[in-house]
Amino acid sequence: MKLRGQDVEDGLRDWIKGELKDAPSQKYDLGKFFFTVSIGSIGVLVAIEKLSSSSQIDLPLIVSFVFLFAAIIFSLSMALPEKPKTIGGLTDLLDLYTREIESIRNDSLSWFSLWITGIIFGGFAIL
Repeated sequence: MKLRGQDVEDGLRDWIKGELKDAPSQKYDLGKFFFTVSIGSIGVLVAIEKLSSSSQIDLPLIVSFVFLFAAIIFSLSMALPEKPKTIGGLTDLLDLYTREIESIRNDSLSWFSLWITGIIFGGFAIL
């Protein structure tokens, strides 16, 4: 089977359209996962702090909870439905696909920054 340029172009266009169609659900699924990780992290920190011999709430633990709650709120914002993108005849599909991927990547890195900061402060609080 020999592929012509038009066949490759049509296949690529269909693949990008499918990826663009699935992008909101990917962001939603990541938001749900990040929410679960954030809630679980708070639960683990609370359990370890409660089991320690001197269970007192100190500044690093409060800062940890602030960052972890910010991570929870950020993950919830990722899970909210977005306005559907309209694709017309003049829409550059590759540009739209690249922007969607960048948005998901930036949101993931932002959530990870909040979460890891909360975990680091939580580690200082329980040690």
